[in-house]
Amino acid sequence: MQSEFTPAVDGPAGTTSHRRRFGRRTAVVATAVALVSSLAAISGAAVLHRQSTAPPPKVDIVGKGIFSCGLVQGEVGYSPTIKSSGSPKQTERVSIWFKATQCKVVAGTRATPVPKWVIGAMSFVDQAFGTTCPQLSGPPLGTGILNLTYNFPGVPVTMIDPSVAPAESVIAAGPLWNLVSSAGVTDGSYISPSFKAQIKPNPIAPQSCPKGITSEYIIRGTLTNV
Repeated sequence: MQSEFTPAVDGPAGTTSHRRRFGRRTAVVATAVALVSSLAAISGAAVLHRQSTAPPPKVDIVGKGIFSCGLVQGEVGYSPTIKSSGSPKQTERVSIWFKATQCKVVAGTRATPVPKWVIGAMSFVDQAFGTTCPQLSGPPLGTGILNLTYNFPGVPVTMIDPSVAPAESVIAAGPLWNLVSSAGVTDGSYISPSFKAQIKPNPIAPQSCPKGITSEYIIRGTLTNV
């Protein structure tokens, strides 16, 4: 008994054979597009991976001696915002980041090697002013761990081990902030009990005490006896 539906062998558009051929071509094209997309994604990932690879340092050393840096620039961040209407009872987190350059050996001492620049970062809870503004002379703003690294970012041929100043107190002296402690730099490179730093934060316009300040620019400063 013949089937009630016998497909044509080769028919015009709209016939069963045409629809089957069109369906097969569509499937082949879709498969090819998916394959090309996958290869492009894999190739792109490989390129990105190659770009992010950096050569390892050839030498790792512990810096010795004492030096100072004549220029410090960076940023101070406040969380939450400080403002004229702030509260001294509200918890305030202050963060400091800086880059120090113009580093030279202290007269009468030695330092090996003298880094081209120093990167520093610390944060602390403001114990004196809370979220009030301005935060000028008075008791220490707070105390935190200052981490120092040398000739970073980038991986230099000679890598200098980082340092830690574990208990740096930040004291506002008018518009200047002093970073001081009795311990100084205690671990890593360039151990120095006489280390201190000074920075000058400036509000970033149009921020102000009445409007609120989230961050300030460290326009200048110094590192002494690193």
